[in-house]
Amino acid sequence: MNILSSLLILIAIILSILVFISLIGWWRGIDNILFPGIGIVAAMPTVIVFLLILGIFFVIVAAVVKPKKEFTGETSQNFEYPNDIFSGCGNGTLTVSLSKNPENYEAETDRGLKVCINYEDLDAIHDVVIPNRTKYEEYKESENYKKIEEENHKLFQKFALKYPMISRIDDMYKDYVFTPQEIVKLREECLTIKSIAAHPSADLALRKLIYACEEALKGEFYLEFSGD
Repeated sequence: MNILSSLLILIAIILSILVFISLIGWWRGIDNILFPGIGIVAAMPTVIVFLLILGIFFVIVAAVVKPKKEFTGETSQNFEYPNDIFSGCGNGTLTVSLSKNPENYEAETDRGLKVCINYEDLDAIHDVVIPNRTKYEEYKESENYKKIEEENHKLFQKFALKYPMISRIDDMYKDYVFTPQEIVKLREECLTIKSIAAHPSADLALRKLIYACEEALKGEFYLEFSGD
């Protein structure tokens, strides 16, 4: 039970006591009740009904208000180390870490996640959300290189509009920082893409990102992707 629920219940109890006093004043007469000063007003039938309704209202509100739950994730995956998500690290990858303040490293709170994102992960995700794109190795020697590149650019623009968070990650030699608010959106995008189609490689990449997001959300961390 959270503070708000406790406060609402306390108010309901106080109102119940006032109703009880009012009923005594109404039944036995104002001069015979314990608190005649309250009884002068509270012994009125209209006031009694009003206090009773108000008390019931606060009890109902207290029952409806739910305490804030600690984020535990919704994917029900067991990420005990070692696991397949803890792989693919090395040169030309993005290492993932958590920080309370990206501008100021704190040894006591900040930590790495032993998770890396690589080009294979991004390609696998793009295979799901942009299946009709032409891969670079397929058109780099083509006579229509510029035309194909322009078409791909348009496809990636649509991808960025639909998935603004995950589309930001596009280079292994850049750094990316996501705020706690952006992490919520990034996780939602990953879950959405994961539900589109069964793709083993994309599933692995998305589970890496989902795991990183959930670990960050547990402590309201920033999520950092550092280029190697």
